[in-house]
Amino acid sequence: MTALLAIASALLVGGADFTGGFLSRTVSPFRVAALAQLVGLALALPTAVLVASERVTGGDVAWAAGSGIAVGLGLVAFYSAMARGMISLVAPVTAVTGAMVPVVYALGSGERPGTAAVVGIALAIAAIALVSLAPTGEQSATAGGLRVLPLAFAAGILFGLFYVCFARVHEDAGMWPVAISRIASAGLVVALALVVTDGLAVRPAAMPRIAAIGVLELGAAVTLLLALQRGPVSVASVLASLYPVTTTFLAALVLRERLRGLQLVGVALALVAVTLISSA
Repeated sequence: MTALLAIASALLVGGADFTGGFLSRTVSPFRVAALAQLVGLALALPTAVLVASERVTGGDVAWAAGSGIAVGLGLVAFYSAMARGMISLVAPVTAVTGAMVPVVYALGSGERPGTAAVVGIALAIAAIALVSLAPTGEQSATAGGLRVLPLAFAAGILFGLFYVCFARVHEDAGMWPVAISRIASAGLVVALALVVTDGLAVRPAAMPRIAAIGVLELGAAVTLLLALQRGPVSVASVLASLYPVTTTFLAALVLRERLRGLQLVGVALALVAVTLISSA
């Protein structure tokens, strides 16, 4: 059940990330992230009320809020990276980086990964280099990979911290961690958007896509929380990091993005690495 829930989360995140990254090419990433978080918040609160919960401790509130801050900042960095570079390159780099953070957390907690996970980490490093630096027909390594690499790395680290924080809440809290996380992320991203842009207004045609992002992200958060409550953090979080499969597929289908040579090898290594790391 843990694997199925985590993979479901990955599919939902992949759809949300592609939509958000594509939309961020014409709409400010801050506005896209802020409005999507508000949509998710509007749905998360009634969901938390309707789902039974026994108790919500102060620790649950703190960890859930921390997860919201991490994912809010991560989404801004992620959408900004995809707005500036190829979506099918940014997503694997972010996913592999994010998948490694829970593994480091597990090591610090006394867990020791198996041989397959160690191989996966090595492949992840190679994948990041190949995906980020290999040139395409339209983008050189400097103009493409290196320009968005810091943003993709930052987004991955923040997403990884989101997984770790989310895993620390208790099952007795029901769906309130999702709502609290969304309150924190929405508040943070809305504040950033208001500072960086001149408001949250977008053209009406963009709102259906933004609403879709909010719905997909909320569904992903719910399935991820359930997965984390039912299995090891390393397994659930890393399987949830398989979202580049969906994102890259949609980028190829809709935007006709094509990876060549070493980039194809890099993407393949990234996906294999995420799978291997799940054995940690």
